[in-house]
Amino acid sequence: MQVVCTIFGPSFMTAAFFIIFVRIIRIIGPEYSRLSPKIYTCLFVGTDVTALLIQSIGGAMAATSNTPSGSATGAHVMVGGIILQMVAITVYALTSVEYFWRVYRERPLRARQAPTNESAISMATRSGSPYSGGIEKTGTHGLENLTGHVRTMVMGLVIATVLVYIRSIYRTAELLDGWGGPIITNQTMFDLLDGVPVFLAMVTLNVFHPGRLIPEGGPASGMMA
Repeated sequence: MQVVCTIFGPSFMTAAFFIIFVRIIRIIGPEYSRLSPKIYTCLFVGTDVTALLIQSIGGAMAATSNTPSGSATGAHVMVGGIILQMVAITVYALTSVEYFWRVYRERPLRARQAPTNESAISMATRSGSPYSGGIEKTGTHGLENLTGHVRTMVMGLVIATVLVYIRSIYRTAELLDGWGGPIITNQTMFDLLDGVPVFLAMVTLNVFHPGRLIPEGGPASGMMA
């Protein structure tokens, strides 16, 4: 049960990564993104939930099995969930790199859209956004929306993502090695490659807190693609 719970925990953290990235897209500009923020949310969070369910099934199989082969099968199912989660994080990282490359190179994939609801228009006007009264101003770049707070949030997100990715690689190797293997029975390795990365990722998200740096009620509210 201890192993199962330590495997499940970071799944909720990766879901937070995906949601934060989507919020950053809405702030800087969805026109640089291949998919809309809504589709990104459904795709990444949906994959993360699926990975969590697979890990849950594998954990239940391993915990209830009375034979070594049954426990091994449960471990392999859990590995499948972790690998799916790693694939989701990898795709999210690659799409993030492409997104920010497009922002810095000013290569949008579609025309920029102005906010449609009154609160978003009013807030965008007060904040000096490229939108004024719902009318798009020409010559506006995504970099203009990449404020100091957004840059700081991106840096924190990168740090936390790398830490959780390191932990996922370790967990995959650990379970593939078996319940009685040298990796899972090495407490020092567990502390350094699982406990420390997850702890530092949590600290990072608290220091670079999205509620402070990119609050939901900010000028990007309502600017969904």
